[in-house]
Amino acid sequence: MSNQMITGRIIKGIGGFYYIKSAGSSCLYEAKPVGIFRHQHIVPTVGDLVDLEPEGEQYSLTAIHPRKNLFIRPPVANVDLAVIVFAFRNPRPNLLLLDKMLVACEARGVKPLICLTKRDLAQEKDLDILKIYQRTPYSVIMMTAGDQETLQELQDCLKGKTAFLAGPSGVGKSTLTNALCGRQAMDTGALSEKLGRGKHTTRHVELMDLPGGGVLLDTPGFSSLKLEDALTPEELRDSFPEFARGLCRFKDCFHGAEPDCMVRRQLETGKIAEERYAHYQAMLEALRKRERY
Repeated sequence: MSNQMITGRIIKGIGGFYYIKSAGSSCLYEAKPVGIFRHQHIVPTVGDLVDLEPEGEQYSLTAIHPRKNLFIRPPVANVDLAVIVFAFRNPRPNLLLLDKMLVACEARGVKPLICLTKRDLAQEKDLDILKIYQRTPYSVIMMTAGDQETLQELQDCLKGKTAFLAGPSGVGKSTLTNALCGRQAMDTGALSEKLGRGKHTTRHVELMDLPGGGVLLDTPGFSSLKLEDALTPEELRDSFPEFARGLCRFKDCFHGAEPDCMVRRQLETGKIAEERYAHYQAMLEALRKRERY
């Protein structure tokens, strides 16, 4: 065993043990965090860049590098891109949930990409969802099972990125993960079985290499991204990128009944979608109600 410190990235955590792949190597290390993390209420998270030091025949996780961002659910760190997966049908998309996920990404500086699956099942009226998000800066990819061209388009978006998939159950996240990762997805599941931990692998977050470059934080079992309790009304307001900023009469305008509100003018002229504006108002009211209590 080397006596030198090792720097790597957590690819999985099970039962208090963390599995770290060292930078520029295929070596995988098992480690437990030192006690100071517990005392400081710091939890190592999949995606963390960490330092390991040898301790007898084992390794200790001694340091966590500064994080770019952190999600509590799904529990992942240092994410560049979130692929928000919904289906056109079976199940029908809950657009309020979709917008909550987009806000969660915006609040943490993660670029979201909307992926709509089951394109082959979509009827004409189902395509109205495109009219909503065409009025935002977000990219939308439509997937059909077995469509290799669109899959390649998604792989190109993920190249060189740390990304994860999120969305409700039944939309095809696991199928999409397998298509993106191929053999790597099966190898990671086999790793859990070999280690004798995590038989129910779908309960754990795993970091997997993508064949075309980049890594995917596989998060099966998580149906949504949770808004943090610390999210303020101001942060929510700034998490709708299509809303005009700094053009209302009042700097603290929340785009409700205030006079000379540019966002309401955008709404009246069709530059922003009524659905997105209504979801913003519903989320804003929920945050204000929480603050009152």
